[in-house]
Amino acid sequence: MIQLNNLTKKYDGKTVVDHLDVTFKPGVVTGFLGPNGSGKSTTMKMMISLVRPTFGDVSFDGETYASFTRPIQKIGALIDPAAMDVNLTARQHLNLISTAANLEKGRVEKLLNKAGLAKVQNHKIKSFSLGMKQRLGVASALLSDPDTIIFDEPFNGLDVDGIKWLRTLLKQLAEEGKTVIVSSHLMSEIEAVADRIIIIAQGKLLADMTVEEMNQKSLSSYVYVEADDLAEIAQVLKEHHADVIQLNEGLEVRHLNAKEIGRLAHEHRIALHQLKNVQPTLEHLFTEITEGKVDYKASDLEGVDENG
Repeated sequence: MIQLNNLTKKYDGKTVVDHLDVTFKPGVVTGFLGPNGSGKSTTMKMMISLVRPTFGDVSFDGETYASFTRPIQKIGALIDPAAMDVNLTARQHLNLISTAANLEKGRVEKLLNKAGLAKVQNHKIKSFSLGMKQRLGVASALLSDPDTIIFDEPFNGLDVDGIKWLRTLLKQLAEEGKTVIVSSHLMSEIEAVADRIIIIAQGKLLADMTVEEMNQKSLSSYVYVEADDLAEIAQVLKEHHADVIQLNEGLEVRHLNAKEIGRLAHEHRIALHQLKNVQPTLEHLFTEITEGKVDYKASDLEGVDENG
């Protein structure tokens, strides 16, 4: 379990991470999300002591990262897949880490197979695509079988097979009781694997809940209704304090659930053609929660040279 306690980072007077109090729990995949400039990467770097907090701290089951004599066996992280000696082969890269950490023999072989790199293990990393480097970065993070895994943008560059592989792997790691943290701008991938979502923007915590809880609280969730007499059912629902929006062939209803709507339709002898819950995608939820809290927008770039 990872606990962020009043975690704060300032650069030249600007607060990048702002008094974060967050707990990352074992046995679940936590999607750690935020718009560009939100402070996600800085937070993850503070977790593994690549960046020093201005104040506040991070603890792993009550201990600090600095207190671990062999931190690689506690925490595995993929922050930058390019942070490798590209003149090494995949096997040499993993052997180097394994030897330095005094890991048991056989782990390198196991991780090469797990990451799908066995056939290219003797190829130099400089010949690898971004997706292959991501696979090697994941293998490096898991080499010591750590209790905590932190992945920053691990889906970047992966092909369809690689994405499927990583989805399965993340779920397996959580099932093993590990604390799994995944940051990504690919909302569909986070939606496919995450049990819990944490969203920050401008360094501040905006949301910390399960995907199901977010759906329940979201303004984007509604019940879609089609009926013989839309005007009549709309009037009935409004009388019971529902918010009703007329669509082309149906109604968008909030503040009454499908069971309540069905009961009211039956009581007023109104035939229903469709009655279904409509849940927003994670992308919709993310946009809703971060509205007005994004530092960088497309309109901000108008007139800016692409290479600038």
